Amino acid sequence: TGTGQYWHESVDLGDSLEQRGGRSVYKGGSRVDLDWFGPVWHPWLGTGLGWGQQRTGNDLRFNTPGWGDSGTDHTGFGNVWNDDSMTQYTEVYVDGVRVDRKMSSAAYAWDAPAQEAEYKVVTETALDRDRWRLGTKGRSEWTFRSAETPSDRVTHLPMLNLGLDLDTDLHGDVRAGGRLPVGIFAEYVKDAAGTGTIRTGTLEVSYDEGKTWRKVALKKDRHGAAWNGELRIPRGADSVSLRAGASD
Repeated sequence: TGTGQYWHESVDLGDSLEQRGGRSVYKGGSRVDLDWFGPVWHPWLGTGLGWGQQRTGNDLRFNTPGWGDSGTDHTGFGNVWNDDSMTQYTEVYVDGVRVDRKMSSAAYAWDAPAQEAEYKVVTETALDRDRWRLGTKGRSEWTFRSAETPSDRVTHLPMLNLGLDLDTDLHGDVRAGGRLPVGIFAEYVKDAAGTGTIRTGTLEVSYDEGKTWRKVALKKDRHGAAWNGELRIPRGADSVSLRAGASD
């Protein structure tokens, strides 16, 4: 691209799903491998999102698309208004009181308290099993504290992205009866203010559609907020569900 121009990449699945990357920079003569539509699908509040996770004075705006494909900085948008095989609902709580709920990735807290309060954003996704097969249910939560910010500019809120590193085949399948390396990593959304140090990562796994959960032992990576573990998938298992978390 020329001076003053930026390169973004977007890959669509019909009118139902868009995977949007952040700003890309490629050097002439280089070769870069790109991965799209890989599991595990989950919210990723990436740099290509455009807006969200912001506070201006006492107005807060959230945008939490639910189907990022685990590619680098990929945010996944579902057309929940025109495709009845997918739904997403997003809620905002202030000190435990729900102030908004929408069928959307977006939700808001208008005229929030000026004093510091606890905020929780919850988004729930669902996909029709007959069409999508995998990733049929998802739930993500972010909890943080915030007080009034300057009203003449946007302040980015200290919310975390949580990523998953899991090797599957092109259909999103893994072999039962074996061991599978798994990794999780966390980082703040770009330009977040009031950040701390991400200290803790947790992971649980279920092989019966979330009826029972097992804790996965994790080892912290030497570099950054990342942890690695191993799944021991039982013979005869039909599915793998993951429940991960990170905190500062």
